[in-house]
Amino acid sequence: MEDILKIKEITKKYQAKNGEIEAIKNVSFDVKEGEFISIIGPSGCGKSTLLSIIAGLEKKTSGNIWIQGEEINGISEKIGYMLQKDSLLEWRTIYDNVLFGLEIRRK
Repeated sequence: MEDILKIKEITKKYQAKNGEIEAIKNVSFDVKEGEFISIIGPSGCGKSTLLSIIAGLEKKTSGNIWIQGEEINGISEKIGYMLQKDSLLEWRTIYDNVLFGLEIRRK
């Protein structure tokens, strides 16, 4: 089976007042077509940071990401990500919230 997602040595560092903080260090894994995976760990270990990097919402410090064989450096139409906290626009219906992404892309 083909890899639909390939993560290679992803590292994320943040600058803090007291120096550099390494949130993620050298994370690598592959996801094959039809495969279901889970990313688990304690609060603050970098799970959401990793997903945000894969979705292109946050920049990685180093490493590579491929989706369906194409290297990705930022937001890609090939991947979606639902944040832990819903970010619905309260004045829109559920249906209108779902369509919002398409509206901004004028599709």
